Amino acid sequence: MGDFAGGITTRLANNFVAVFLAQFVGLLVAGLLLLLSAEPRPGNEALLWGAAAGVSGAFGLGCFYLALSRGTMGLVAPLAALLAAAWPAAFALITGDGVSTLALVGMVVALTSIVLISVPDRRLGTPVMPTYRGSRASEWLLILGAALGFGGFFLFIDASHGAGGAVWWPLLMVKLAGVLAVVAAALLLAPLGRFPGIKLGAAALLVGCIAGIGDLGGNLFFVLASGEGELAVVIVLSSLYPVVTAILARIFLHERLSPLRLAGVALAILGVVLITLPA
Repeated sequence: MGDFAGGITTRLANNFVAVFLAQFVGLLVAGLLLLLSAEPRPGNEALLWGAAAGVSGAFGLGCFYLALSRGTMGLVAPLAALLAAAWPAAFALITGDGVSTLALVGMVVALTSIVLISVPDRRLGTPVMPTYRGSRASEWLLILGAALGFGGFFLFIDASHGAGGAVWWPLLMVKLAGVLAVVAAALLLAPLGRFPGIKLGAAALLVGCIAGIGDLGGNLFFVLASGEGELAVVIVLSSLYPVVTAILARIFLHERLSPLRLAGVALAILGVVLITLPA
């Protein structure tokens, strides 16, 4: 839901507004919940890893929202998710994450489902890459930037958790660093004439707030899950969000789902079942 709302906010306003709203709303909610939870402050290492995760996540979110606003949501989201899941999950496995054979098969099935969901279908009018005024190469750069940013977030927030960060302190640092990163980017780009004008209507504000709450919720569940299971498995499961984005795009934007993409949704469900079965 958060990604879908973020892409819509970018269309209603612009990329900077969408990312800033997502980070700022998340910061307010995380700060409030931190106060209510009375969670003890962790060490500086955990806070710094949380801040690194925030910068990486904000960069990925900016690339992702811009790609969503320019292209077909049901295509961009799966591609970004596949790449964002593949490299940090492989890194976690190489550096010592131990998973059962059944879970490993489930991870492969889940990643395959993302591929199927992202396969274009010319019969339904879905282009190989979304067409707009920019080049196809720039679209790929946005998707790769989103994948690097999200993958970095996965690894850095796990490092924060491993350094003693519980839940709300790391998330507060994620959102605080994200807000500062967006503001810094705006200050750097404004003198170059690359910062778009601010236009924020009621609809963009409302959808942007939904995006912020949805993004924080996704971050929260990833933090909670990473403390309960193997990082590679959690990353793959967390990256199945394109299924929701594709379904929402079908309902609200009338983007069609081909039989191949429907098969991808079924494979995603199968992958989750295999991962969660006892070894």
